[in-house]
Amino acid sequence: MIPVDEALRIVLAQVSSLPAEEVPLGEALGRILAADVASDVDMPPFDRSAMDGYALRAEDASSVPAVLEVMGQVRAGQMPRDAVGPGQAVQIMTGAPVPAGATAVQQVERTRSLDQGRRVEIVSAVEAGANIAPRGSEVRAGEVVLSRGMPVTPAVMAVLSAVGAARVSVGCRPRVAVLVTGDELVGVAEKPAPGHIRNSNGYAVMAQARLAGAEVLDLGVVPDDAGRLAAAVEPGLAADVLLVSGGVSEGVYDLVEPVLQRFGVELLFTKVAIKPGAPLVFGRRGGTLVFGLPGNPVSAQVTFDFFVRAALLRMQGATAVSRPTVEVEIAAGVKNRSGRRAHSPARVMWSFGRLLAEPLRSMGSADIVAHARANALLVMEAERLQAEAGERLPAVLLGDLLSS
Repeated sequence: MIPVDEALRIVLAQVSSLPAEEVPLGEALGRILAADVASDVDMPPFDRSAMDGYALRAEDASSVPAVLEVMGQVRAGQMPRDAVGPGQAVQIMTGAPVPAGATAVQQVERTRSLDQGRRVEIVSAVEAGANIAPRGSEVRAGEVVLSRGMPVTPAVMAVLSAVGAARVSVGCRPRVAVLVTGDELVGVAEKPAPGHIRNSNGYAVMAQARLAGAEVLDLGVVPDDAGRLAAAVEPGLAADVLLVSGGVSEGVYDLVEPVLQRFGVELLFTKVAIKPGAPLVFGRRGGTLVFGLPGNPVSAQVTFDFFVRAALLRMQGATAVSRPTVEVEIAAGVKNRSGRRAHSPARVMWSFGRLLAEPLRSMGSADIVAHARANALLVMEAERLQAEAGERLPAVLLGDLLSS
């Protein structure tokens, strides 16, 4: 049984980056940038007004009230024709180019229109440079604005759009084959007979793989039979990653390890000191990485998040592959008697200036409801047996913390 950090190091050492491909900008969301992106323009490309108001010379409004002659109007998308001279102002809209000669913009709320708009009274003084974003103050043309390895988020999409990246170089999606084993499993539309349960692992793991950017091949569910397991495993070894859920412990019907070895898979570890999820198999055959995930559903999801997700992101060229960890104050005590690094479900919230974690009652590694309600996992190292309310622990954030 190897430590969690050592297991992750072994996994990432076996990962090779997939080639890059170009996709239309509209299809880039969620992908990983395969190349740095530089701006082709200054941003802003001109001195830009940050307010609706009046462009003027700051010295003309140093003593207020000041009445100025309005020489015209400039809207966003319109270049001003005339410069602003002494005693003059131009009505301007947010995002519009600032006319030559103007050194400030006074917001409209601090002005009063006179003579049907022919003049304007400036009622508050304004300093030079106020409410103007100078050309190139955000980005200069040729400057790298996005680095390879970054995920394409909605905010990144905005930058790509602004620099004219109609096509984007991203890492190719890994091809992931998912196989679930177990005599006890039935389809989701079936009513389980006594001793049976519905197949939740297949749907959960495939969803996790898709969220990590993978293209998924569903190999279905096979019973605990070596022949049928081997027949299902073989086509999965043509993928970039083969995931097998179940059959990786030490029971009589845990057949995954010998079947994988029959196909020449080199097993690099078979147990990790993590709770939940100690029976975790990892190996490779040629260019295919193989993971044998535990059959208990929470164990499968947690080990996927820690190891498989990291491998899939690294294949696509991501620089950050592990979920963020923060320090939290726990609202109730938690214990760890496993002798392994333990991860227990919790709900983390911002409360009175600190991150507070409420541990969730869980019945163990089959309690998928408690895991679904969690937005974080509290981490207790093997040597720490308990933590009391008010103490601080690391917490691994799951998914979108704010939405959950």
